[in-house]
Amino acid sequence: MSDSLIDAVRAHAARVFPGRRLETLAWDEGGIVVNLPELAVVRVAPASGAAPDAGGASTAWIHLTAGASAAPMDDGYGLEFVLLAPGPEKLATKLLAMVANLHADERYPLSLGQTLEVGHGWLPGASADHLLVALPTAFDPELEWLSDRTRNVRFIWLVPVTRAEAEFARKHGPVALQEKLGSAGADVAALVRPSVV
Repeated sequence: MSDSLIDAVRAHAARVFPGRRLETLAWDEGGIVVNLPELAVVRVAPASGAAPDAGGASTAWIHLTAGASAAPMDDGYGLEFVLLAPGPEKLATKLLAMVANLHADERYPLSLGQTLEVGHGWLPGASADHLLVALPTAFDPELEWLSDRTRNVRFIWLVPVTRAEAEFARKHGPVALQEKLGSAGADVAALVRPSVV
């Protein structure tokens, strides 16, 4: 993969989140990214002076993969992943690298509405231990698609959810869970929050 995909994701983030500081990171501690060796993460700082909003998108740190979409899916577009975190978390970069690497393995492609069990809190001390693969509804609508002459990329939100919420999504559908999260005003970037079900 050339730097052009990383540059394109970074430029897209700069357009969608104007005036916010961007940083490009790589998970270089080995052992995680075997399918996407040149994967990067673009980290977006919170908007300065922003008031809290539903979902936490304005006051949280936003982490976006850059490189997961290098090999488009059968649908003709590639996926990149978005994760909100309460701070500039190095382990958020690791989690995104793990999810992107899983998705890059043709045996484990991710799809909307799927829940992933992390096996522990999504960050140390977190009450949520699953991720819901969802549309990026808490963000500016411009975030979802990056299309130019050479690529079509769709950004998908990884929403940290509790075990009970993941079970609810499996039984009642992911949209029903997202509606409950929205109605409750759940800050999904918070390390500790009550389950909404």
